[in-house]
Amino acid sequence: GSAAPRAPVGRETLPGHVGLPASSAPATPGLPHSRTICWAPGKHYLFMHGIFSPLSWGAAAVAVALLSLAVRAQDGDRAAQAKRDRVLQIYTQEAEGYTIFRDASRAEKLELRRQPVYRWLNPLRAGGQDGAVFVWTYRGRAEVIGTFFSFPTKGPRGLVHELHSLATTVLDVRRVGDEERKAATWAPRGPGLTLADVPGAPAPATSPAQRLVQMRAIGREFTGTTRDAERRRWELRLLPQALYRYESTDPDVLDGALFAFVSSAGTDPEVILVLEARKRAGAAAPTWQFALARYTDMNVQMRHQDKEVFSVPFLNGPTDYRESYRIFPDREIPPVEEQAQAAERP
Repeated sequence: GSAAPRAPVGRETLPGHVGLPASSAPATPGLPHSRTICWAPGKHYLFMHGIFSPLSWGAAAVAVALLSLAVRAQDGDRAAQAKRDRVLQIYTQEAEGYTIFRDASRAEKLELRRQPVYRWLNPLRAGGQDGAVFVWTYRGRAEVIGTFFSFPTKGPRGLVHELHSLATTVLDVRRVGDEERKAATWAPRGPGLTLADVPGAPAPATSPAQRLVQMRAIGREFTGTTRDAERRRWELRLLPQALYRYESTDPDVLDGALFAFVSSAGTDPEVILVLEARKRAGAAAPTWQFALARYTDMNVQMRHQDKEVFSVPFLNGPTDYRESYRIFPDREIPPVEEQAQAAERP
């Protein structure tokens, strides 16, 4: 937020007063428009050429009301930003609590991208939800996608972890506190996904820019729906921008991106589309390949050019910690707005 409105340079206000450009207040008949209105509680002045004269109460009231609205808007913006900053700090700390390797040998550690690739809101569910999406990579390729979200947006919140392996290997996952809990938070027992050729896709283009155009076009060939616990049907739409784009140093992976499908209930990703230009074993050239990953507890059906290619049932509760897709309520956290206010105090 910016500072409170000041008088224009070269003009002064009385000590303890706030200057408001007169262009935002009604003009007073018989007086030039170039002037500054100054106010303090119980005082209303017009400053012009070094002379203060009484201002009509109506015009003064309008000026005071406008300034009060501006100050309240600034305060609201600052409070909202402080709240967003605090909740993001919590989500980032949760992501940092995971150490992930590509397999049980623990020779290849994944890198957490500390900046979220996406932030979302879902105002229609559970009193309002908000979350942040992170990725863990190896050699540039996204191997894990994880969301940390909480609800409701006011008061104490439930904090939820949502993770999906995108690896073609079996991950080895450790989380801070697992030993004390004497239980694994997440231990996938199989690869996260299996890639398949995109039917009818062209050969990957030679330039990164052209390949991005191709990926967006392929993404638009997919459509889908979800159904919630009340059997309400939600159409899914593809976000136009990729959540994460990568050019891996793996010689078999030329290019790739993660795309998200969301519903009209909010901007919470419900399905992740993985698109990659990669070589199959023994192949001379890469082809466009895809995989779809559920990112919701709802029933999902996905189609490619009107042919169903992916379907998963409704989930009633947390998933098994051994599954590639893991969602579970972690704990309750205090009201974020109170934490944000405490952080702002000197």
